[in-house]
This record gives sequence, structure tokens and C-alpha cells, in this order.
Amino acid sequence: MRKALDVIGLPIVCLETGEELGTVRDILCDSAWRVRGVLLSEQGWFHPGTCIPSERIHAVGESCLTVTGKDAITSLDRLADLPLTGILTGRTKLKGKTVITASGELLGRLEDVYFSADWEKLVGYELSNGWLADITEGRKRLSAPPSVIVGEENLIVPDWVRSQA
Repeated sequence: MRKALDVIGLPIVCLETGEELGTVRDILCDSAWRVRGVLLSEQGWFHPGTCIPSERIHAVGESCLTVTGKDAITSLDRLADLPLTGILTGRTKLKGKTVITASGELLGRLEDVYFSADWEKLVGYELSNGWLADITEGRKRLSAPPSVIVGEENLIVPDWVRSQA
């Protein structure tokens, strides 16, 4: 499993030219938590933002993310028809959300997410109960359930998830 924050910030390198094309700013997932691409730049007043769709990513390594050609970079508008969730950016970003069960039990604050080894799907959460608990007890890991409600401030998970935390 790979953590999102280990990949965010990596340089993006073109295998054709060896050129550095940018930096991973975020990872974009669809509603089924499949990775749909990585964000290079966000939308601004005069530009739509840029991304690399997941099918154009050659590999995600320890030191960089590679693509076969410069043409892998596309407008964020290409993914606009999908409801996407970012880890660090966007209206529905995950990092920092409070994770609670449907019955109202607080599980912690989402600090990072885990992806499958093949980099296809979000498979788990890393939760914190504050820096003191992180030091004394460590952070909790929680498998990502198939159904989650992503609110503005909270991530609501089914009650059965409580037994894993």
C-alpha cells in the first residue's frame, strides 16, 4: 500500500525526453474511490487547471511519477464530467475531515489515505486523535468501506467500521 502524502509533491518525469513536466499537487478519485488521475495545477481565473488521467500514468515510483510523453498532460476539463474528490484540494477534499460513524461515534481526523499497490483504488484511511495520541498510541488505520458520505466537514462511515478502528 502507498500513502497519498508520499506521492503528492513528487516530480512528474517524461520518459520520452527526460524532462520534468511538473509536480503532483493532488490525487483525484471518483465516487467508487478509483484513482482517476493526478492534479498538476488547479483551476484559476484564466486557466482550467491541468491533470494527468490515470490511464496516461506509466508508473508511480518512490522518487517520481513517470509518463510516456508530454501529451499525457491534459486540461482538468477532461475529467469535469466526473464527480471527483481530491485528497488535499477541492470542495470535497478528504484530509482534515472528521471521521464519524453513522451512529455518531468519533473515530478521528483523516490525515492520509492508502492506495492499493497497483495504484488503482483508495483502500484505507489513516486517522489521528491529536498529536499527543499520535505519539503515545500511534495513528489508527481503517479500511475504506465501499459506502461513505463525504460532507463538507465530516466523513461518515457505516457503523460496522467502528470494530476496525
